[in-house]
Amino acid sequence: MIHAYDEYYLPRIQRKLAELFELAVVFRNIDIDEFADRFISSKMARAFETNNFKYTQGMSPIELLAIILDEEPKETSLLASATPEYWVGYVLAYVSWYYNIGYKELIEAYPCSSLILNYFPYHEMDIRKVLELYSDKIKIESKLKICREKKNYSQNDLSIISNVPIRTIRSYEQGTNDIAKGQVETIYKLAKALDCKIEDLI
Repeated sequence: MIHAYDEYYLPRIQRKLAELFELAVVFRNIDIDEFADRFISSKMARAFETNNFKYTQGMSPIELLAIILDEEPKETSLLASATPEYWVGYVLAYVSWYYNIGYKELIEAYPCSSLILNYFPYHEMDIRKVLELYSDKIKIESKLKICREKKNYSQNDLSIISNVPIRTIRSYEQGTNDIAKGQVETIYKLAKALDCKIEDLI
């Protein structure tokens, strides 16, 4: 899986987005879906998706909220323990990073008011378990398909160039077979034909 940025930065981004949601919904009494809409309509969504250091590392959640709401920063003390609203932001940051998918697509597929209903029991589980909440709600394009389309190859073109059967290519792109569990020789041929690294396809 290709992620948007290095995993090293993920915990900080999760905390910051979690604090943003908590500030907006708990302290400012903004409806969670309304705040989510304002977030994805602002430049902050893209900043978080790409780990733009100016915002994700250089500004406090209070400053970021002020930008989203187009107002002056208002000092607020965060709670000592996490709230369900905090958890929503934490989850969104993780799922966006894991699938390398934009917040707009995530939130439109599964609104925050629905996500927060899963606080119990998911907040006590391994964070990776939340991926199952999204698995049938978002369309994840295969990395092979993305790389193939960048080269403007059809599946048939790629089959001829790589000498990999077209049915194998189809099964990887449709997700019926996991390319990560494929034969190394096959993945190597595809990567060579697409002029990319094997890791780019997995």
